Amino acid sequence: MSTRRTLLAIGAAAVAALALFGFGFDWPFVIGWSLLICAVGLLGQLVMPLEPGFDAPRIATEPDRRPTEISRMAWALNTHTGIAGQQITRRVTGILRHRLLRQGIDPDDSEDRARLSAAIGAELWDRLTGPAPTIIDIERALDAVDRLSPTNPGELSLAPHAPATGPGQPSLFRRSRR
Repeated sequence: MSTRRTLLAIGAAAVAALALFGFGFDWPFVIGWSLLICAVGLLGQLVMPLEPGFDAPRIATEPDRRPTEISRMAWALNTHTGIAGQQITRRVTGILRHRLLRQGIDPDDSEDRARLSAAIGAELWDRLTGPAPTIIDIERALDAVDRLSPTNPGELSLAPHAPATGPGQPSLFRRSRR
């Protein structure tokens, strides 16, 4: 409760009491109505706003504790359902598109489908741009990004340090079921 609003409620009750007394009402009636007006004014301060954290303490955030883009992308991965969120999917798809275009492969061109399939795997692009890409699709896309990192421009590098994640390979993200 703010002091200003409390004083305003008491002032409104006093003005109402003087007005009612001036019209000739009895003291019990004047006191009752002025107390009612004061109570409504005080309770009016207790109306809660729609924001859920209105009464949460305001803690100053240190610059190194602010959420980063990496942490927001990590939260976009739902390990319970295995679905990747839009934020990380857009970022990985953009990076993969850039690497493919550097190799001369346009992922949206139907003529480059055979080269696209040879470069990143069968139907990975369709799964990434589809309705619900999975975490495994993101892992495979990141592996493809690593493989498409050329040592010389125009040369497709199949780096041995970036194995494709398959059934025999451990996943980057632990999956837990509840």
